[in-house]
Amino acid sequence: MASFGSPTGRLRVLCSHGDPALLTFAGELDVGTVLVVVKAVAAALAGSGEPRAVVLDLAGLHFLGAAGVRVLSAATDHAAAQNARLRVVTGGNAVVCRGLRLTGAHRVLDVYPDRAAALAAGDNGEFLRLTARMWNS
Repeated sequence: MASFGSPTGRLRVLCSHGDPALLTFAGELDVGTVLVVVKAVAAALAGSGEPRAVVLDLAGLHFLGAAGVRVLSAATDHAAAQNARLRVVTGGNAVVCRGLRLTGAHRVLDVYPDRAAALAAGDNGEFLRLTARMWNS
């Protein structure tokens, strides 16, 4: 388990590598701490086993700014470029849910209400099989 944090201590990340890799965030995700997210996601994607999914648990955040939402979108794109899927856990956190809803990010990010649902979600292949069944029925 690795740990990342901002120099000011405003954002902390605990990383558990595996498939899916799990990144648990606590603190403030804003313009001053977005590089912590970038480094943590990059490390999870570069970790052994090349995860097909990275789960970002944001339940411990007490602030989510617009720059934080933008970095989540960029991290999703970065993961997709490496054939991985980024999953975002709100944990029922009102701050996180509100930030994602106000920016419309809840419509484009792969958002889950709790960690168990995100960890249990299927892989990209399962999603594609389900979509094909829906279109062909």
